[in-house]
Amino acid sequence: MENHGCQDAQLVVIGAGRLDILEKVYFKLGSHKLQKRSFALLDNVAKVMNAHPEIEVIRVEGHSDKTGSLKFNMRLSKQRANTVVRYLVGRGKVTRDRLISEGFGPTRPLVPDAKTKEERAQNRRVEFHIVDTGPEDAATEAQEDAP
Repeated sequence: MENHGCQDAQLVVIGAGRLDILEKVYFKLGSHKLQKRSFALLDNVAKVMNAHPEIEVIRVEGHSDKTGSLKFNMRLSKQRANTVVRYLVGRGKVTRDRLISEGFGPTRPLVPDAKTKEERAQNRRVEFHIVDTGPEDAATEAQEDAP
């Protein structure tokens, strides 16, 4: 795996339109409180963002499984995304205006008819999507739109 010039092993890879994390972000059960085992991963996300100013905005998305009420899961997934943003800004020193958060609850499952504990766990996740990038991409888009 390429480390994009970084000496440390990377837990985050810049993918097509997103930051792919190689581990999960863990929270306490039914809560938006981060587990300490996620700190290294989120520190790595912050390092990648700070090393790549051309990535202008990242949307932090919280997702849940279907267990519990829709209202609870929508609120919890938004709170979890907000917690990740606060961590990246506070501890990771990422500029606040580069981050937005959104909670999708169980509305965008990776495993639509999750039945097992493992399948439900796949649906509980945090994703990092690139919303806006630097002028290089804008120039490419302009060329693609040209007649």
